[in-house]
Amino acid sequence: SKSSEEIKQQNSELSEKVHSLVSQNSAMKLDMEDLHKKLEMAELMIQQFSNQAGSLDANQQLQMALEEKASLETQVAQLSESLHQLQAERDQYVEKLKEERNIWQQRVQQLSEQVHTMAEEKEKHMAQIRELEANVTEL
Repeated sequence: SKSSEEIKQQNSELSEKVHSLVSQNSAMKLDMEDLHKKLEMAELMIQQFSNQAGSLDANQQLQMALEEKASLETQVAQLSESLHQLQAERDQYVEKLKEERNIWQQRVQQLSEQVHTMAEEKEKHMAQIRELEANVTEL
C-alpha cells in the first residue's frame, strides 16, 4: 500500500514535469517564431539599406541591422538547442512514466492474484471448520 502510494506520487510528479516541459516547449516555439519574424524583418531592412548605399546614416543603419541579425541568429540557435534539450527531457520523463506504469500494473496483478489465492484458502478453511464442527456435533 505504501509503495503503491509512493509510485502514485512519483507518477504524479513526473506527469507535472512533463506538462511543465510541454508548456516550456510551446513557449520556446512561439519565441522562435517571433525571432524568425524579427530576423526576416532585419534581412528586409538590410536589403533596403543596401539599395540606399552612399549616405553615412544608411551605412550606420545597415551596420546596426547586421548586428541585430547576428544577435537574432544567435538567439534562434540558443532557443533551438534549448528546445531540443527540453524535447529530450520530455521523452525521458515519458519513458520513465511508462516504466513506472508497467511496474504498477505488475504489482496490481500480483496483489490481485494474492487476494484471489487467499480467498480460495479462506473458503477451504471455512469448509474444514464446518466439517470439523459437524464432526464435533456428531460426537
